[in-house]
Order: sequence, then C-alpha cells, then structure tokens
Amino acid sequence: MIPDMHGRRMCNVVDPIDVIEGISLETMHQNLYEGNLDAVGIERVKSGQVRLRKTDYPNDIPQCGTDALRLALCA
Repeated sequence: MIPDMHGRRMCNVVDPIDVIEGISLETMHQNLYEGNLDAVGIERVKSGQVRLRKTDYPNDIPQCGTDALRLALCA
C-alpha cells in the first residue's frame, strides 16, 4: 500500500504508474471503467481524484519518472 501526502491509500486515488508517466484527470476517470469497481465505487474514487487535483495537482499530474517516485516514497 502506498499512501498519498494526506495518508490516504494511493491505489484508490492515483496509480503509481500514472505518477511515473504523468496523466490528466480525464484519463484517470476513463481508467476507472477498466477496473472492477461498481458504479458507487467509481463515483467515490472520482470525487477523490477531483479533490486531489484541485488541491494538489491543479495542472494534472506531470511526468516524474521512477527516480523521483522512489525518492518521494523514501522521504
């Protein structure tokens, strides 16, 4: 389990691969439909993604690369 900066489980809001490669909010929403969440779960995760974007990533998630992700997780 990887926590985000607010202590929430990152796997429910942001995929670590998306941090490495960068992603837009719209693409994150589209990726939810490829998983196994029900409609209620998808809406809950979408609201978390919108909250995350407004507060922490107003210009989507930029490409960070694997080294930056490792450094952030070690810190």
